Amino acid sequence: MTLYQLGERENGLLLQINNAAGLIEEKLKKLEEEGVFEAYKQVHSQYAALAQENSEALKRGLFLQWYALVEPPFLSGINDIDPQAETRLIDTLDDKISQDEVEPELYAMVSYYADWEFVFDRFAGCDNLQRLISGRLSYNRIIHQLKQSNLTTRGQMGIYWQSIISLVGK
Repeated sequence: MTLYQLGERENGLLLQINNAAGLIEEKLKKLEEEGVFEAYKQVHSQYAALAQENSEALKRGLFLQWYALVEPPFLSGINDIDPQAETRLIDTLDDKISQDEVEPELYAMVSYYADWEFVFDRFAGCDNLQRLISGRLSYNRIIHQLKQSNLTTRGQMGIYWQSIISLVGK
C-alpha cells in the first residue's frame, strides 16, 4: 500500500472506532468483530515496511507504536502490533539518528513519546536512540516545532497532534 492508501485506510478505521457505541466491553467486542484491531496491526506493519524510504511512514508507525502503549484499544483501535514491525521501525529510527537524518518534526515527536519512559525501555541497546532521548526537547519546544507542521491528512497521528496543539492555544 502507498502512504496515501494507508492514510485512507486509517480514516476508515477511525470512522469504525468513533461509531462503536456502548460500554467499553461492548466497544471492544465490536471493534474485534469488525476486524479493526487486525486492520490496524496491518496498517502499522505497512508503515514499517515503508519507513526506511519514507520518513512520513516512520513517523506514523512510531506514533501507532506509542499510541498502542498509552491509549486503551477501545479509543485507539490498536490492540496489538507486530513485534517485528516495531523493531524494524526502531532500527530505522536508530539508523537515521546515527546518520544525522532526523528532521526537526521527527525529533519533536520522539521527544514527546520519550516522556513516557516505558515506551522505549525495551530498546536500551539502541545507543543512538538513547542518545536522542537523553537530549530530548522540552514540552514547549515540542509544541513550538509541531505548530509549524501541516498535520492534516496524516492519519491518526495528525489528528492526535492537532488536538494537542489546539489545547495549548486555549
